[in-house]
Amino acid sequence: MTLKPSKGISRRKFMLLSACAAVGFGTMSIGKRFQALAASKDIIPLSDLGNRDVFTTCGMCVNKCGVIARVRNGVIEKLDPNPYFLKSRSMLCARGNAGVDSVYSPDRLKYPMIRTGQRGEGKFRRASWDEALDLVVKNLSDLAEKYGRAGTVFVSSEEFQEHFFTTFAECYGSPNTLRHPSLCLSSNIQGFGATFGTNPTPDVLNTDYIIMSGANRSEALITPDSIDMLTGSGGRRKLVYLDPRFTKTAAKADEWFPIRPGTDMAFILAMIHVIVKENLYDRKFVEEQTEGFDKLVPHIEAYSPEWAAAKCEIPAEDIRRIAREFAMAAPKAVYYQGRRSSFFDNDTQMRRAMAILNAIIGNWDKIGGMVPNSQIPLEGHEFVAPFYEDIPERLEANAATYLSEKDGSWKYFRDRVLEQKPYPVKGMMIYKQNPLVSVANREKTLKMMEQMEFICTIDITMNDTACYSDVLLPEATYLEREDPIESLGGIHPVLVWREPCIKPMYESRPNLWIMQELAKRMGDEMSASFNYTMQEYREHQVKNNPEILKALKEKGVYYEKDTPTYGQTIGKKLKTKSGKIEIFSQKYADKGLDPLPVYKHPESGPAGQYRLILGRTAYMTHGTTANNAFLFDIMSENHIWLHTSEAMKKGLKDGQMVKVKSPLTTESLRLLITEKIRPDCVYLSHGFGVLSKGQRLIFGKGGSDAALVEDFVEPISGNMAMHHTFVEVTAA
Repeated sequence: MTLKPSKGISRRKFMLLSACAAVGFGTMSIGKRFQALAASKDIIPLSDLGNRDVFTTCGMCVNKCGVIARVRNGVIEKLDPNPYFLKSRSMLCARGNAGVDSVYSPDRLKYPMIRTGQRGEGKFRRASWDEALDLVVKNLSDLAEKYGRAGTVFVSSEEFQEHFFTTFAECYGSPNTLRHPSLCLSSNIQGFGATFGTNPTPDVLNTDYIIMSGANRSEALITPDSIDMLTGSGGRRKLVYLDPRFTKTAAKADEWFPIRPGTDMAFILAMIHVIVKENLYDRKFVEEQTEGFDKLVPHIEAYSPEWAAAKCEIPAEDIRRIAREFAMAAPKAVYYQGRRSSFFDNDTQMRRAMAILNAIIGNWDKIGGMVPNSQIPLEGHEFVAPFYEDIPERLEANAATYLSEKDGSWKYFRDRVLEQKPYPVKGMMIYKQNPLVSVANREKTLKMMEQMEFICTIDITMNDTACYSDVLLPEATYLEREDPIESLGGIHPVLVWREPCIKPMYESRPNLWIMQELAKRMGDEMSASFNYTMQEYREHQVKNNPEILKALKEKGVYYEKDTPTYGQTIGKKLKTKSGKIEIFSQKYADKGLDPLPVYKHPESGPAGQYRLILGRTAYMTHGTTANNAFLFDIMSENHIWLHTSEAMKKGLKDGQMVKVKSPLTTESLRLLITEKIRPDCVYLSHGFGVLSKGQRLIFGKGGSDAALVEDFVEPISGNMAMHHTFVEVTAA
């Protein structure tokens, strides 16, 4: 494929300028904005707040990087990286710098609100906390009376105070909780977990050879991997990148292959074929640490590089060469699993293939290889949930072969809500999740919400899901809260916390306070499970090591060891059925699944249509940051990418409005004509095309991938499979 590099400044310089611009713009606008708001009785007087520097933790994405908030005259003027937090390598990304806008944005939720118009109209009235909380409890009690405790689902996403929300769900008695992994990570966890007993972390800093399938680390930022990918200490560092799109990561790679979407497994199986047939695997490690290699040998016989070349459109000689280079670099070589890749309905088995390839070169638990995550233990909070009789299984129980009881499956759960089988679910409690933006097939989500008798959202913004709710409870932002101590696992585990940089503005409250107030109204049994302050909770977490609190106060982070430890699992039983790395999965065989990955070729689309592929930018965290003023200044809408040759055939011009039509709906978007994508694909970034007018910056901007994408599913884990949709592109 021909690739023409874009003209302009380098990505490195652009990111630096973006971050600086965000900080500078933020300092000026926040000061003016805060002064303008200061006359309101809802704002804490500046005289009540001082000048100080606060160690806390970023809340703009899942990385949870350490930051120092610079508070001047009661205003958070700037966020700086915490140099003691090693994962971020003393850096802070554009999103991290823009975090102050979450506090001072005029679009944040300021007070409890009760809907007055139709759902989705955006008509709410201000309410007192007592009125709003009483209304929530009345509805939860009525729902329990009419439909049972399972008639309400509790929807949440990753956050330091999410534990209090899920505790409330358990005390309420609902088995139905929905978390975010079935929209991104569950097939990954399942595939690697079935092989290694856990989902390990690639030691990117120390590896010599990295292969990535669509894990766009230069834009879908994960610390420290996004940094170490380019700055690691590997001796013969090489990055091979497979993606239908020429991303920022492709620009940094040594080799980029525009692989046909959905064929990653063909490439991986062919690599295994070469390594096994040419005896390039680690024989000693395989014999001692793995189970089922003898069954792998005949299984991969048919998966030659020549066979794979016809499937994935990567030359056979390149596949063979890469396989040899990869094996020669072992054990300092990793096939990086990422969080998303081909994203098809064979995703779990594709992850299994990745894990097997890593296993046979002997990179398990070694420097530069795949390292099991360590964790610094904290004392857990014990509580006694009230006992309820006749609580059924969760709604979508047994829908996926290996369904996570805690996370559930958005696809299967929503389908059963709409079917009202095996029982009705008529209530939703939502904390920090926005399913109308994040879940494929938005129309189905709207239908699910339409049949709900009550919806309560706890969040900081009037996002789409909040707009369709009945009661809104404003949470204090991460820069206004005191949070529990959080144990971040990994190769070098760390403890972090959040300290309030300023007092909560308006009438926002921490989630713990909200759960406590709801529990009080639900009765003494529930209230007893929340009978503590945040300080007491933290002290209990570290009761076996009080030095942790001292370190957190002095540095904002706590490490047990100066450097990572490797080889802790070698010679020990892993958390698999055999206690070894399972190349052949008897567990899968017992369930009627393929015990070794079997290739399934992706379907071809209708003539004249394009496969819609999704992805991230470095400025957006799912659907939560697009309305951030500083990040909006960098990226104000999404475009549909189309290859130059296809645009010429259709007579389309760069920048013009086009209609993108899927089997579900049509979205109007601006066109980006580029050589940086396969001609049979189009690409759309996430987070735009919103329904809520309460997100004033981005309302009416771009198009919604959630509206366009069909809801296919990966049946082993229940993961949403988001790359099966084909679309038409025509002039608007």
